[in-house]
Amino acid sequence: MAAVASVGRLSTYSQFEQLFSSIGTILTTLCDRTETAFQRAHVMKRDAQGNIKLYDSKDPATGEVRKVGVLTYIEDVKSGELFLDEPAYIVSVKCALIALGMPFYTLGKMSWHIFKTPFEIGAIALETLYKTGEQLALGKLYEGAVSMRSGITQAAEAFGTGLYEIVKAPFFGLGCELAALYGVVKPFHGRKIEAMIEKAWQNGASYKEDFRNVPARPGETCWQAFRKDMQDAHPFYLAHCFQVRGNVHDPRITVIRRDQL
Repeated sequence: MAAVASVGRLSTYSQFEQLFSSIGTILTTLCDRTETAFQRAHVMKRDAQGNIKLYDSKDPATGEVRKVGVLTYIEDVKSGELFLDEPAYIVSVKCALIALGMPFYTLGKMSWHIFKTPFEIGAIALETLYKTGEQLALGKLYEGAVSMRSGITQAAEAFGTGLYEIVKAPFFGLGCELAALYGVVKPFHGRKIEAMIEKAWQNGASYKEDFRNVPARPGETCWQAFRKDMQDAHPFYLAHCFQVRGNVHDPRITVIRRDQL
């Protein structure tokens, strides 16, 4: 279970702090004008070696795909965070769809952990019994006791993590629901708030770690791959496209120009 508590994940306190802070933001942005809170930014990104990143861009008129080095995003003026450059009405429609699907998504998250937790505990128990029995058969009593204690600790952690994920789901689901409903009226504000809540719900894991982006691992059996994916606890974002795509304060991002919405 060590992989679950990977570096960069939010603590329990931080997750709920982000949830209630984000919900509170809805009240403070009721009077904010979209034109002053957001702007369109044309940016250029560089890799770790300083080379300009190139992206495939499809011409909507001709369908031709060409490489471009400058992308446009919607920038949050206060934080400098960058979001996908989508029309407000498209974001509004997505928020409406999220509001409709969030109850089912929340129920699915809870059901997954209800299934996953006993399965994971059982797998830990089997591995622990096998390893302990193997060491006891060799007369390694101390090592066997250590393995047994380690297995009990891992099983307890798996139970605690699973129970926490089940209990917190309704709270974060409600928060995302409120943000999505707000986004129907104020799309860019709602998208920003929903993205913050969902990221906290996913323990602070990046959308790039989403299980849909897990690369193939040749040489592993289906069982080994399944066990590893469960231990790594990859997130599953409902609003994958709402997540922040960068920040203008990042030294590897250069703003070419800005336009008002």
